[in-house]
Amino acid sequence: MKHAQESKTSPRLRGPITIAATVLLATGAIAYGWLRLRPTPLQTPLDGAQTVPHDAVMAAYIDMDPAAWESLRRFGTPEAQTWMDGQITQLQQDLLDATQLDFNRDLRPWIGNVMLALVPQSESEPGSESLLAIVGIRDKLQAMAFANRVRRTQGQEIQEQTYRNTTISTVTLTRGNPQPQSYSLAVLGDYLAIAESPETIKAAIDTDKDGSSLAQQDHLQDLLRSQPVNQPLIQTYISNLGNLQQLDGEPSPRDISRDPSPTALVTGIGVTDIGLQARTLIAGEESPTLSPAMQPLSQSRLDRFPETTLAVVEGSHLDRTWTQWTRWIEQTSSGRQLLGELRSGATQLGFDLDRDIFAPLDGTVAAGVIPNPGGGQGLSAAIGVGGMAFVESSDRTTLDNTLTKLGGLVQRGLNLPIRVESSSIQGRSLTEWKLSFFGVQGETLLGYSWLEPDLLALGVTRPMIDLFLSPPQRSLAENSTFADLRNQFPESNAGLIFANVEGMRNAVDLVMLQTQELLTPETIILLETIQAIGIAASPAENGLSVVDIQIPLVLAE
Repeated sequence: MKHAQESKTSPRLRGPITIAATVLLATGAIAYGWLRLRPTPLQTPLDGAQTVPHDAVMAAYIDMDPAAWESLRRFGTPEAQTWMDGQITQLQQDLLDATQLDFNRDLRPWIGNVMLALVPQSESEPGSESLLAIVGIRDKLQAMAFANRVRRTQGQEIQEQTYRNTTISTVTLTRGNPQPQSYSLAVLGDYLAIAESPETIKAAIDTDKDGSSLAQQDHLQDLLRSQPVNQPLIQTYISNLGNLQQLDGEPSPRDISRDPSPTALVTGIGVTDIGLQARTLIAGEESPTLSPAMQPLSQSRLDRFPETTLAVVEGSHLDRTWTQWTRWIEQTSSGRQLLGELRSGATQLGFDLDRDIFAPLDGTVAAGVIPNPGGGQGLSAAIGVGGMAFVESSDRTTLDNTLTKLGGLVQRGLNLPIRVESSSIQGRSLTEWKLSFFGVQGETLLGYSWLEPDLLALGVTRPMIDLFLSPPQRSLAENSTFADLRNQFPESNAGLIFANVEGMRNAVDLVMLQTQELLTPETIILLETIQAIGIAASPAENGLSVVDIQIPLVLAE
């Protein structure tokens, strides 16, 4: 007997209905999964730049992948990580207070990568820029839920207008705001555009529909496709340095008639095995105002600095750098005035700034700050550190004359019992500036000697003179932190800067500096996280010059 509850559906229809139901369920599941799990839009900076107006002053691409930011957790002291967590919590609270939006509830479920741009608001008002955010919609269902939640939120007004078949919603926060704040937004396909004013949103809509975007600028396309660092968290783009310089209302010193091509740059910030890395790629055609180009170091002198060096800077051809800088600054009246004052001041002291100071500096120049070995004596013991420099020059006569005149100027101008003495040591001529005070006779302030026909060595305090006369047993290259940094830099770099932050921490009483309010607790926390800072500049290859910054960090416990 058939059960009374048995379906009365005809057996001939049961099969097709089952199949149809299965297809509908499967299709719905696929659609749902596609909406939620499809590849995230705005995967590259070039994607985001398609919606950024072409006249944007600058843009920044932020990778919102939590895994990328989580890699920072490998570094930092417990205090630094606690402080950073507090900063993030405060930012989220500020967002909640300003917009009534909870980041974890309202934004994180659907937000994708973000492109920020500084867009001119009016061509007639230089310096009036508005911030535009282009946000990838990673999950449309969650984004729709967020939009509905915004509409239901109390204490705000929403006005809508249609522009080129796109709805622009302007949200004004009225509750608890004596001066109501507002922001505008619009959905552009897979992106959400957000700005302070509807006019900026309209500019993004025009860009999206007409295709006249930042991505269409020929000189910027290759930079938008590039990836300066291996694991970028943030990448920033500047399409025209002249426009950036006008943010403060001042005209650019670049003479556009002489140099019509814009100079663009991209900077990437990312995480490496040793800490943080930033790399800037600078693009620009050869220009008479920036010629001759930067050259790689022919010979490094860093092997003459000891392993304990606290800071060092090395470069070459300062004579060319000075010439380039003067050609650039002479393009404005204020620049010409500054240069004239510098040259006039040097003349009053008896020097020709161009010929006596910079012209002889046509080789490698390296200078560093070093702890005095064994603490030193007298003045060197009181200071605790000394300075040492090496200067290559093909014009020994001019450099000698400049140093001689400088010594005489110190004797006459400082009104101190300073005398200049010459002697011979280890078969080399040595000149010292000696100071007598408080019963101390002959405390060396500065000494210099030609170690090679074209290599001048200078030392501040006597221990530094002894150090440049006898190279250290363990050089800076054997400092593990410096070695890690140097390996990250291109071999053909034109110079570098190295600061041994860990060594400086050990040499300075941070608690005392905090007590005297010279450093804040937050600054000390950051200093205790950083091991060192290194910066290197490399000559142009394929039209791109490179500036690298490496910041090794303390590994998390």
